[in-house]
Amino acid sequence: METAQVGKPAAINAGLEKVAGDYLWIFDDDDVALPEALDRLVEPLERHPEHGFSYSTFFYTATRPQDHRIGPILGESAIPDLDERGFLVPLLEANFLGGAALFARTSCYERVGAFDVQLVRSQDYEMAIRIARRFTGIRVPGSPTFHYRQHEGLRGSTRDRFEMGARLRKWLQYDQMIFRKLHQQLPLAEYLPPGGSLDRQLRQAHLQRLSVMASKLLMPEVMADLQVLANLPGRTPLSEQERRIIHSTINRVPFYMEGSLNDHLEFFDEVRRLARSARVVQLIRAEMLRSLRARRIMTRPWRNPRQVAGTLRRGIRLYVAT
Repeated sequence: METAQVGKPAAINAGLEKVAGDYLWIFDDDDVALPEALDRLVEPLERHPEHGFSYSTFFYTATRPQDHRIGPILGESAIPDLDERGFLVPLLEANFLGGAALFARTSCYERVGAFDVQLVRSQDYEMAIRIARRFTGIRVPGSPTFHYRQHEGLRGSTRDRFEMGARLRKWLQYDQMIFRKLHQQLPLAEYLPPGGSLDRQLRQAHLQRLSVMASKLLMPEVMADLQVLANLPGRTPLSEQERRIIHSTINRVPFYMEGSLNDHLEFFDEVRRLARSARVVQLIRAEMLRSLRARRIMTRPWRNPRQVAGTLRRGIRLYVAT
């Protein structure tokens, strides 16, 4: 079937209305399935009917300019450790279910509703989050199931075209649309690992939401959660999980062209300001400084002295106005 210039989400929604099979695997023109991929994706769901979807890694693959066919493999996608933290929180931090990495029962799509037609990009990410909130998944063992071709040329829909080099900026734009809404609508308890309790882990939930929003460079939302943390009572030392959240937030490798939280010095200034009177923020600040020290060691100063100098400057800024 064909649709006339309606955009990807609307086109997929039209296709979903025609689907009659038990499973659904959504492909872009950038995706190329590997041999036996379909069998490998179906098999774990046949063995485990309690799961709603399966998922896999994929190859980042170059495209040969002379004929646009698959070229050399550039790398392989990564799936984080999901054993301790559960599935949803790592997915909120980074989309490891992009594109055809998600293979789901048709009933999952029927339950969560249609794709958001306002999202020219990142519609697969928003859908993956919806499905992961409602259903459990099972990983396909072994090698990747498809190639994700990297190629030059225009991307996007007819109403929002852009060059290949601008794709990270576009991902940020639409990821931010998704996560502004999630900050308002996603229950705070869902930022905790499975079995977590807001009664016992309210501070951790706010820290985790701050970290997720920082991963999308949503600074107003980051500052809002920092203010909430400053208003929380208690002097309990940070838990190991909370320390890990702070460490990963400070040391996160930038995904978008616009950088990371470390490039927003106003955040460090606000931590310093709130730490004057808020015990919780004092604890957070101390852990941030430890994370910055670890970052300085990991950067190997003889290789990147400029980055080390910036890290030192941020550490000082946590305590001294500049």
